[in-house]
Amino acid sequence: MNDVDNKQHKRVTLGISLALISSLIFAFVPNFAKIALDSGVSLFFLVISRYAIGALVLVFVMQLTRKKLRGLSSEQKFRIVISGFSACAVISLTYHAVEYLDVGVVMIVLYCFPIGVAVVLQIQEKQQLLKKQWFFMALAVLGLSVMLADKNFDLNIYGLAISFFGLIFFIAFIITAADLSDEIGAISFNFYISLIGIILLILVYISPLEITVSISKNLIGHFSIIGNGIFYIFSWVIFFESSRILGATRTSVIACSEPLFAALLAIPLLGQKLSLVEWFGFSVALVSLYMFEKKSAN
Repeated sequence: MNDVDNKQHKRVTLGISLALISSLIFAFVPNFAKIALDSGVSLFFLVISRYAIGALVLVFVMQLTRKKLRGLSSEQKFRIVISGFSACAVISLTYHAVEYLDVGVVMIVLYCFPIGVAVVLQIQEKQQLLKKQWFFMALAVLGLSVMLADKNFDLNIYGLAISFFGLIFFIAFIITAADLSDEIGAISFNFYISLIGIILLILVYISPLEITVSISKNLIGHFSIIGNGIFYIFSWVIFFESSRILGATRTSVIACSEPLFAALLAIPLLGQKLSLVEWFGFSVALVSLYMFEKKSAN
């Protein structure tokens, strides 16, 4: 292996490592969120605190690393607003869909996003996948579907429609965010996204809609809110650093490991257990992700 190949190998290894670290960190987010909600935190406060804590953490990081926010062109400002709106829409639609569907069904729809990202980038001729990569990506999503599905769930057309729109916004967010993050840096990008999220939620709060705001009733809930915000923001910063190296499609597929990490973390944190069927889906998804990445390396 010559020096050029060696450097490329190290770069790809770094990108894969960052994608896996991002997924592992993000796996803590739903667990922290559940603990916070069970502690009496309202959904609105949980989401806006996530953005606020994320923004504060990034300000601290920028001060520590002495990085400054770059000036933005008019086009970049417009794209950041679109990306920020898409990110906020994903969260809002996901929580709204959960009111009508089992959480597992909603997550199954959302975790089709790597396929959507791959299709869009393929059409734009920015990234090309082999047939075997398409197969293993689809198989990974199928494995997640088996793991997340509840055999007793009821399908609701409205809930499915909301989930589908959430998927569209998720794909739009990844596509727009990948280029922007590469242009202005992952930290700056996520800081702007956090500010846009806060502004949008404040507008919702002062609107005629009835919004319930309540904080945690115990210390565990307070720590869960903080953990939810910190782990959320670091996972996305690391995700886009990985995307800069590997590309949006490859990083998105590796990000499908997040439900696998979340399932494992839920065992000690929430006392949950996986059934034989769930373990089967877990194994299929894990092997498929490995084979996808193996084909990507060839």
